[in-house]
Amino acid sequence: MKDVQGEQLIRPAYKLPGGIQPELFTERRFQGAECELVLQLPVLTPKLMNEIAHTLRERRKQYLFRLSTGQIVAKLDQAVQKWLDPDYELRRLAEAWLPVITGYDREMIRLELKRLMRTFRKKELLRFLDEEFDNPAVLDEFRPRKNGGLSRAYGPELLFHVFSGNVPGLPVWSLVSGFLLKAANLGKTSSSEPLMPVLFAESLAEVDPELADCMAIVPWKGGTIEIEDTVMEAADGIVIYGGEEPVRQLRQRVSGAKRFVTYGHKVSFAMIGREALTADRYRETARRVAEDASVYDQQGCLSPHSILVEEAGAVTPRQFGQLLAAEMQNYQEKKPRAALSDEESMAIQAVRSRYEMQSLGSDEVAVYTSKQGTDWTVIYHDKTGFEPSPLNRTVHVFRCDTLEEGAASISPFSDYLQTAAVAVGPERLLTLSDELGRLGVTRICAVGRMPRTPAGWHHDGRFNLLDFVRWVDIEASVEQAAEQFDPDVE
Repeated sequence: MKDVQGEQLIRPAYKLPGGIQPELFTERRFQGAECELVLQLPVLTPKLMNEIAHTLRERRKQYLFRLSTGQIVAKLDQAVQKWLDPDYELRRLAEAWLPVITGYDREMIRLELKRLMRTFRKKELLRFLDEEFDNPAVLDEFRPRKNGGLSRAYGPELLFHVFSGNVPGLPVWSLVSGFLLKAANLGKTSSSEPLMPVLFAESLAEVDPELADCMAIVPWKGGTIEIEDTVMEAADGIVIYGGEEPVRQLRQRVSGAKRFVTYGHKVSFAMIGREALTADRYRETARRVAEDASVYDQQGCLSPHSILVEEAGAVTPRQFGQLLAAEMQNYQEKKPRAALSDEESMAIQAVRSRYEMQSLGSDEVAVYTSKQGTDWTVIYHDKTGFEPSPLNRTVHVFRCDTLEEGAASISPFSDYLQTAAVAVGPERLLTLSDELGRLGVTRICAVGRMPRTPAGWHHDGRFNLLDFVRWVDIEASVEQAAEQFDPDVE
């Protein structure tokens, strides 16, 4: 299904278990610098999806479930090692076409994709497992419990993933988690990024075709009820990345007995203490904040919407806003933002216009904008506060006397908070972190690290694997009683 014909590169935008072949296809075309990419998409029916789901469950029973966790980790690591080679064919394909498909800067995708794949190396996967299980061997066999008896953890037989397309490579995280649970994986790709999950599946097939046959990656239009109901009926667990409305629509059609985990819309922010605004540090701090706000054009939930800047540094919060604007421009010149839709551009223009009007009659607001268009926007507020952003490299900078005082302004958004980047000294890190935790923040990281999570982080404050695990306990009483039936024991 992949071939070069003239000036066309023809590739599948799906991965199915061996032996299953769709009858009809549609196409999506993307024009690159040297040729046209033609992605072939299968025409799906409830009957075909039922066959796919049934086959995945059987392949999982015959092969994946029999592998040890250590063997699965080793095979995933082999696939990931391929992606760390700059000359690897599929990596070069991703680096060439993901910028065309998504509109993101080519160099940004190259760097961020490599950083992402490094989190799935063997040592990181082992850390991931150790974060969630006292002994990961419980995924392979019954293991002794401290208080007597034995326990084993069973993952779902079939895990259904609904991917988002705002951050290329994010589906790999979800698929890897499924394999660590010994679950067959059925992933629905996003129309805005249908390629990367398929490429990862192909690399896994190069390492172990039988393991790759425990995975299916297919595209369809969200809201296709007959297809979705067929898959959700067959799956034991469902994990969805997306907005509130699509999640709500799917949830109401799912049996309450199924494990249903969602990762919806969240907002993140940064807090810059006076310790990070000394004469030798403030420029680097501004550079790191600009990078956090620019990677993948602020589309991920990990990107900052607002920046709270403390007084009493070598530069004032207003001056920091000006420095941040300069660093946003520097980043734009190195890694330009993707082209926007008319609706996205209008949303930024509306925010700019509102605050530019306020700035005419008051010095409490200042608006700093890109040299051209809506490439980036920094809005300075001479007060403590917090405001969500229309994204696409638009950030608010708020002045506060102390970060502890500024934290209170975040409380109205507690249901939607995720990451806080904090730049303070060690003597107040824990106190401030405790306050943020009570407000609803689930991840606290260094400035400059917001888009890059470590292996085993608690996504939205939850475990990644344990939410799907079913535990089986052999109590000490039955273990002791079994000894009585040993014919060699009198």
